[in-house]
Formats: sequence, structure tokens, C-alpha cells
Amino acid sequence: MIKTLTLLVFFTAIMGCQSLIRPADYDAPLVGLRCMWVGGQQPFERENLRYIERYADYGNATCKAALGKLYQEGGYGVDQDFSRAHALFVEAAKLDAVFNVLLGQMAERGEGEPMDYVAARAFYRLSGKNAALPLGRLMEEGKGGPQDLPGALALYLGAVTYCRDDAWKAMDRLRRAGQPLSEAQAQRYQQLWLTGFVRLQARRMAVGEVFEAVNATGEAKHVTLSYRFKSDSGVPQVTLFKGSGNANVDQWVMRAAARVTLGDCAPLTDSSGEIEIKAPLVFSPQDTQHKPYLDRICGRKPCA
Repeated sequence: MIKTLTLLVFFTAIMGCQSLIRPADYDAPLVGLRCMWVGGQQPFERENLRYIERYADYGNATCKAALGKLYQEGGYGVDQDFSRAHALFVEAAKLDAVFNVLLGQMAERGEGEPMDYVAARAFYRLSGKNAALPLGRLMEEGKGGPQDLPGALALYLGAVTYCRDDAWKAMDRLRRAGQPLSEAQAQRYQQLWLTGFVRLQARRMAVGEVFEAVNATGEAKHVTLSYRFKSDSGVPQVTLFKGSGNANVDQWVMRAAARVTLGDCAPLTDSSGEIEIKAPLVFSPQDTQHKPYLDRICGRKPCA
């Protein structure tokens, strides 16, 4: 009994020391960001490597991944060692599944072991949206499994954060090549596009000249713009559907609207090959932050 109690006290003391040594913020996001930032700095500084190693040992997942990248690439104070890199990526992935993408990359490239596209697909799937692009590419190319263009498109579309990001571009490339969208996918596509359009219009309208013109009138001004988009084009034809009643305000609003363009990020159109969006805007003279109020966005029919 005395021996057992002695061992318990010993292990408790060890764990207590570790908790005192390891800082409370060892797994804070900012610590991980610093590990990523200092990892590739030039010229190389040994203190940066010590920092990454220290927090990797503490158990910060991002720092483990950053240290693994150093061993994967070699240099920055360590020799290239795929086995060490793989082990660190496994540890990081156990703490945060997103880092499975690094194991997928190693399997796909055959780093430290023969190329294994099946394993690469499996790791990419475990990583989630973070690995949608490399997983979708393997699905497009038929590596590690059957070619699956509809699956790749669905994967890309599900990973889109905003119109014109990398996942959007990959999805739209397949769409333009003839891969059809399901009804649900078309609705998500259009919603993502519309959200991007609304945000862009708000930025373009937030210019001092517009609000200086509105403030000069001393009253709120209502303007409705009409945007006409043709198939596969994000560059609209803009007209003043309903003016504010003040020529100066209307002039500056139209100048701002001319800068509302999404390039090759286009909305879906019907059989006519066009879509019209009516955008009612309200500009208040009290709005000192230069932000228009977008009441609502309408489709082909006028706003009620």
C-alpha cells in the first residue's frame, strides 16, 4: 500500500510540474499563427525553430504541423526527413482533423513511401472542406477511384465561401465545360452569386461623392438601379430605373454603379440568356459612414 501511494504521489508531482511548465495559452490560435509565420522566415533564425519545437511539444496542433512542414521541405535548421514529417502530421491530425490534408499530400506525392491515391483521397475526405480542391482534382482525374465529375462539382460547390474564391472557380470551370447543376445546386449557386453581388454593390456605393451629394440635399434619397446580366458574364448593363429627383445625386450613383462588375463570375440565366436585377437603394444624409441601405433585390419582376 505504501509503495502504491508513493507512485501516485510521484506521478501527481510529474503531472503538476508539466502543467506549471506548459503555458495556459499553448493551444491559442495566435500561437499557431505565429508558428506558421516564423516557420518560413528568411533569413533563418534558430530561435524561431526553438519556438515552433517548444509549442509543438506542448501540444499545439498548428505548431506540430508547422514543424512537420519544416522536416518535409528540409532547411530552416532541420534536415529533410519524411518519416519525422509524417509522424508530426499524424499527431497534428489527431488534434485537428483539418491537418489530414498534409497526410493526403504526402500520400499523393509519394513522399517517404510509394504514391497512394486511394490513401490520399481518404485523408482529404477526413480533412473536410479544407481539402475539397485536391480531393476534387483526384476525382476529376480518376485517381484513387473512379472518375466522378458530378461528385467533384458538388464537392467544390459545397466548399465555396464566396463568389470567385478558388472553390468557386473550380466549380464554375466544370459547369462551363457542360457539367449540369441540379436544382438544389443551382439555387445555392445563385444565392452565393447574389450575396457576392450585394456585397460588391455596397462597397462600390460607399463613396464620399455620393453622400456629399445626398447631404447637400438635406434629405434621404431613393434610387432604383437596373442591372442586366447576359449568360456567363458578370459585367452588367446598368441603367437608372428610378431616379432620386436630384441630377447630381443620380450622376454620382451611376458613376459608382459603373464599377459594379464581377468579371467572369456570372449569374445563372433562363432560356432568354439574360437576367435583370432591380436594386432599390436608400441614401440617408445622416449616414456618415457612407453605407447605402439596400432595401431588397428583385429578379426579373419589379419589386412589389
